[in-house]
Amino acid sequence: MPEQERREALQEAGMDKDDSQNVEHIHGTNVFIDDTKGIQHLNETMELVIEGLEEALDDGPLAAEPVEGALIRLHDARLHEDAIHRGPAQVIPAVRQAVHNALVDAEIKLLEPIQQVRIDVPPEHMGPASGEIQGRRGRIDDMYQEGDLQVVEGVAPVEEMIGFSSDIRSATEGRASWNTENAGFQVMADNLQREKIMEIRERKGMKLELPDAVDYF
Repeated sequence: MPEQERREALQEAGMDKDDSQNVEHIHGTNVFIDDTKGIQHLNETMELVIEGLEEALDDGPLAAEPVEGALIRLHDARLHEDAIHRGPAQVIPAVRQAVHNALVDAEIKLLEPIQQVRIDVPPEHMGPASGEIQGRRGRIDDMYQEGDLQVVEGVAPVEEMIGFSSDIRSATEGRASWNTENAGFQVMADNLQREKIMEIRERKGMKLELPDAVDYF
């Protein structure tokens, strides 16, 4: 997107004017802002800074999973006078480490995918139907009547929806119809964070200890 157009779009979405002018890069749903002024050699090194940033965001600090919705600011940088000492081998790991430290300081948490659930059911089966959503760490958002049927709408984590179709059939004596659709992500409950992160780390063959600073769950 041309810079002027992007600035206007970001301001319309609620971003501060100065910030929108300093946006250096957007990676997925993450925004990188350059708040520095007049740092020597930064312009010619920025490509490597962005490479290190993208690497860090694709491979988050908790479980090497992609990072979503982070706003990252570059406040300062000190670069070596000699170009040979500000190459990929120096800049990329330094940026990656700095971004991971900043994310941990910002108390980054694991997100989980959620689904929108709608159940149409006769009124006498409404209680068991809504119980099927709530019993899956779900949330009921609305209940209303449509013709002879009661409609229950809510959201639940995708992981908890395994076995839903057989459970809802037996809970409503086969009289419910339902559909689900993707509803994005939500922050996973704190009491599940550490266990789920360790499961992912183990599956990926990573070390089973988190950085010391991750003590906020």
